[in-house]
Amino acid sequence: MTTSHDPLSAAVELREQLGSESRRLLFFFGAGTSMSVGLPGIVDLTNQVLEHLKEPQKSQFAALHKELPKDSHVETLLDKIRTIRDLIGENKIKEYDGLNRELAEKLDLAICQAISEIVRKPAANGLIPHQTYAQWIRALHSRRDCPIEIFTTNYDLFFELAMEGLGVPFFDGFVGSVEAFFAPESVDAMGTKRDEIVYPPRAWTRLWKLHGSVNWRVQNNPKANSARIFRTASSACEPGQELAVFPSRDKYSQSRKLPFLALQDRFRRSLSSGECLLVLVGYSFSDQHLNEILFQGLRSNPHLAVTAFMFENNEDVLLYGTEHRNLAIYGPSKACVGGLIGSWHEPRKRKDGEDWPFWDEKAKHFKLGDFNQFAKFLEVFIGFRPPLSLDNIDAKNEAAPTGPAS
Repeated sequence: MTTSHDPLSAAVELREQLGSESRRLLFFFGAGTSMSVGLPGIVDLTNQVLEHLKEPQKSQFAALHKELPKDSHVETLLDKIRTIRDLIGENKIKEYDGLNRELAEKLDLAICQAISEIVRKPAANGLIPHQTYAQWIRALHSRRDCPIEIFTTNYDLFFELAMEGLGVPFFDGFVGSVEAFFAPESVDAMGTKRDEIVYPPRAWTRLWKLHGSVNWRVQNNPKANSARIFRTASSACEPGQELAVFPSRDKYSQSRKLPFLALQDRFRRSLSSGECLLVLVGYSFSDQHLNEILFQGLRSNPHLAVTAFMFENNEDVLLYGTEHRNLAIYGPSKACVGGLIGSWHEPRKRKDGEDWPFWDEKAKHFKLGDFNQFAKFLEVFIGFRPPLSLDNIDAKNEAAPTGPAS
C-alpha cells in the first residue's frame, strides 16, 4: 500500500482553514520569505558579513568561524562571541579565544553593523509578495474575532514596509515616537474573548520579531549596570549602542522581559491553548529552540493545527509530521498529512480560467513553499484576480482521495 496526496484537496483545505473568522490565525515566517525577494540566506549572509568587516575584526571573525562546526553561520558566531563576553564580564585582562572584553565588544558591534547594512538594502526583487500578503490582511482583518499574529525570525523590515505602505495597522511591542521602548505588558495581553477590551484593537496585526530587528538598539548604562532596548529609525549604531539581533545569553540574564524572551513566551502561550491555526512559510526547522516550542504546543494543545510549506524537499522534516498528527507538512514533491508521508498525485484536469498558483503542472510540484506563490494564492483567495474555482468542487468525486492507495 502506498500513500499519495492531492494538491487540489490541499489547496481547498487551506482555503477553508484561512476562511474561518473565529479561529485564531498565526503565521510564522522564516528566512525563506526574505530570500524570495533577493535577501541572502544565512550562509550567504555569513560570507557577506565577513567581506564587510575590516581588520582586525575580519581576521577575528574568520578565526572563530574556523573553530566552529562546519555548518556554523553568523548567528552561531554571535552566540560564541556573546558567550565569551559573558565569561569575561567586567574583567579587562581575561581573554578567551584571543578576545578580551574590548575586542569581543568591538567584534560583536562590527558584525551587527555589517548585518544591518546588508539587510537594510532594498529588496532586489521588490516587495510584491509582502505587499500582497499585507493587502490580504487588510481585506479581512476587521472580520476576525482575534487579531492576526505574525512571528518571524527575520531581521529585515520588509513586512513593516509593506504594511505601512498599504495602511495596515500593526503593533510590535514597542510604544513611543522618538525612541520607542519595549512594553512587555502589551505583549502579554492575549485578548482571545470577543467581548474583551483589547489594546491595541483586534484590527491591528501583531508582528513579533523573535530574533530582533535591524531597527532595534541596545543602550548600555554602565553606571547602573543595566541596558534597555528601543526601536529607532536610524540605520547606524551610536556610541554606547548595539544592534539587537539574535537573542544572546547575556540579554536573557539581564531581564526576563527583554524583547527576545518575552516574545518567545508569547509564541509559546499562543500555541498552548484554544483553537488555533499556525501557518509556517520559509522556515527550515533549523532552530532547535523554536522547534521545541512548536512541538510542545503540538503535544499539549489538541486544538492546534500547524501547516508548514517547505521550499525544498526534506525527508527529515517530513518525519516530524509522523510524530505529530496535527502537523501537516507540504513539500514540492511529497507531503505528510495525518501522519502519512506520500507523493503528490496528478490532480483533476484544470478547467478553463482556473488559476492554480499552488501547483506546477510541468514539474508536478506543489509550490506554496515559495513565498511568492503563497502570496499569489492569497491574492486569488481574496478575489483581487479571478478567484479559484474551488467552491463547487466535490472532493470525493472530482479529486482523487488523499491517503492510502494501492
